[in-house]
Amino acid sequence: MSRNAVFSIVTAMVLFLAVHPASALEVGVAWVGKSGMANRVTAGFEQVIKAQAPDIHLEYRRELDTPEDLAAAVAAFQKEKQGMVILRSNGAKWLGQHPPAIPTFIGGCNNPVQLGALKNMEAPQGNITGVTYFLPVATQFETFRAILPNMNSLLLLYGEGNPSADIDRQQTRSVCENLGLTYEEKGVTAKDQAVAAMQQYAGKVSFAIIGSQAAVIDNAKAIVAAAGSTPVVSYSSKPVKDGALGGFVADDHRLGGMLAESVIDVLLKKKPIRSVPVKVDPNPTFYVNAGTAGKLGLEIPYEVLQAATVIE
Repeated sequence: MSRNAVFSIVTAMVLFLAVHPASALEVGVAWVGKSGMANRVTAGFEQVIKAQAPDIHLEYRRELDTPEDLAAAVAAFQKEKQGMVILRSNGAKWLGQHPPAIPTFIGGCNNPVQLGALKNMEAPQGNITGVTYFLPVATQFETFRAILPNMNSLLLLYGEGNPSADIDRQQTRSVCENLGLTYEEKGVTAKDQAVAAMQQYAGKVSFAIIGSQAAVIDNAKAIVAAAGSTPVVSYSSKPVKDGALGGFVADDHRLGGMLAESVIDVLLKKKPIRSVPVKVDPNPTFYVNAGTAGKLGLEIPYEVLQAATVIE
């Protein structure tokens, strides 16, 4: 072998080791479909990984088209990586049906227990832990009732076919049973369906709720317009900017950082997954639209305003 050939091989090895040092941990990151939430979570995730665990090397499989593509990505990760991050509710649900063989971390998803990914968020069994944007509906209703003290009925608008929809439906129905509220629901997949559903119930329910699915979140402005004088609240914050009265949100960037901490705990600090609980945002933000409250003639209680982020 010539001297030049030897030099080229040595140079290539040096460059490879510079990018992938011997001590590096390989972690795959993947999700199915386009998702602003997944992008926000990964931004917070990367920030903490770079600051606290720069030897962790990340390989992304972003915005995969189908569950079959996710299956292929997971198969590759399980052969080549020490751990993997699978984002979104559809990913968590898929993992529940296909238990992973390596440490796996979920995020950007609704309640992972109800999605079937694991059985206990406090002491995860198997190879899955992570974070969730899930916030108990009963806790959110405490604020909704403070704003709408005379409520007696509601309409839940949710995105048909989304894995998180069943969680919204189950939790909302349960709260209504406990509070003695009349519960109505409509699943939609498009703007015209959402508008028609809201028009059908406008004036007939105390308020409407926009679920945590893109099919309704992205059409919030049209839903609010169709509601007229019927208040609309949300299980997320974006609809509030589009005219909904109020809504809670977990901080996706913060959850991404918490997700990174879980990865570090398991892969670097060697903690067993059962001792790394699934984390939730400890300080979710309630957004309230002051302009909408004024149009509806509602007075937001002072204690709610003190803790809320107000949108004019």
